[in-house]
Amino acid sequence: MNQRYALCIVLIALAVLPLACGKKEEPAAPTSAAPASVAAPEPPVSIAALNRGAGLYQEHCAQCHGPEAQGHPDWQTPGVTAAPPLDGTGNDWKRSRAELVAAIRNGVKRDGAQVMPSWNGRLSDNEIDDIIAWFQALWPPEVYSQWRRKQATPKG
Repeated sequence: MNQRYALCIVLIALAVLPLACGKKEEPAAPTSAAPASVAAPEPPVSIAALNRGAGLYQEHCAQCHGPEAQGHPDWQTPGVTAAPPLDGTGNDWKRSRAELVAAIRNGVKRDGAQVMPSWNGRLSDNEIDDIIAWFQALWPPEVYSQWRRKQATPKG
């Protein structure tokens, strides 16, 4: 097993452990309903989902995006079509969840040419969710926090 992959799994487990073992508090009575445009908090991702996502990523995505989601070295070179990183160092965190899902499901075209294949019909919605959960687990905490804040910002 890749050492970085193993380290990621251990770090994720350590991050999730306090959530599972933490003191349970009684929920406060709601004061008002949240606006429909604000994203609801996502439930914590399970270790099983991360393991599935890691395997699916290695099987379907690593060939282009790199085994550690580091992307192709030329991904920013003008005129070169190369897979970007998905580890939080590229533009992936600037995309909404819906945009990430759509890119995987429908593929990506640039100048009319297919530069990323469509995985529609080859990956289920749950498999796509697991892949996204895995590569988001690689994002630095400040990048993921910024992405979450952006997801919760009302569109208007």
